[in-house]
Formats: sequence, structure tokens, C-alpha cells
Amino acid sequence: MKLRIALAVAGAVAASATFASAATVSANAVANANIVAPATVTATRTLEFGTIAKPTTTSNTITVPSAAAASVTPTVTGTGNAFIPTAGQGRAAIFRLVGTANQAIAVNTSSLTFVNQSGNLANVGPQTPVASIGSLTQLPASGMDDFFVGGHFDVSPTTTTQAYTGTLTLSIDFN
Repeated sequence: MKLRIALAVAGAVAASATFASAATVSANAVANANIVAPATVTATRTLEFGTIAKPTTTSNTITVPSAAAASVTPTVTGTGNAFIPTAGQGRAAIFRLVGTANQAIAVNTSSLTFVNQSGNLANVGPQTPVASIGSLTQLPASGMDDFFVGGHFDVSPTTTTQAYTGTLTLSIDFN
């Protein structure tokens, strides 16, 4: 009798183990992908300061605003006597960004530099960019926007009289 009970218990345990390992369980997880258009940024207009008459006393800051205007007269601030002899020769640079509609972005100006600026132009830098129709944090529904970027520098009586050429860099991060 003990042998029959032991065999019956062993058979029941073996059967329950077979049923437990034969059952399959599964679960699903959501999978997401966000495909965006390859972004391009192109400089479509140069940053122009125009002609500046350097000061004969102390220094001045020359600024072109980040504005859409086709032409502006740079502002002259400071204690020097620099001036702009011909009005309307300045203009902000334009950078065109083409990407995906409503894409999150971060627009940054990286640098403004001029060849031979050392010892001649001080505090050279870009102005904060301004978006044409969207914002600095998101492309509009069209997926395209223009960004206007001005700049500034200090000029002094010791600034070498010459034409200065440089580079304005705009960087854009995609979030």
C-alpha cells in the first residue's frame, strides 16, 4: 500500500511539473520611432557692418542688430567719437534651416571672428539670433525658418584702418 501511495504522489508531482513547464506566457511593449528629415542650415545673407569711422578718443561698440531689415545703420555706443559716415550699409546675416515640421531645436551662435582682429577689434561677438516665423526652440509647421544674426565689436583709436573679413558661425542642436 505504501508503494502505491508513493507512486501515486510521484505521478501527480510529475504531471503538475509537466503542465507548468508546458504553459507559455508573453507580454507586449509599445515600440516607437521618430523619423525626421535630414536638417540643413545654409547662410543666405552675409553680416555687414558697413563703413565705420574709428574714434580719435577712447573706444566705441559697433552693433548690428539681429533683424530682418534689408539694411540698417549700426549703432555706435561708448565714450569715443566713432561714427557711421553712410547710413544703411549694415544688415544681419540670415541662416535658413530646413528640417521636420514642429521639430524641437536649440539655436546657438557659436562665434564671430575677424581675420586680424587681435589687437584691433575687441569684444567681438554675435548678437542673439531672432527667428523669422518660429522660435529658437521649435521649427514651425512648414519645417523651415530663417534666423537673423547680428554682431558687435569694439573699435578704438589704435584699431588698424583696413577692411576686415570674418566668419559668423551658427549652430543648431536637434532635441
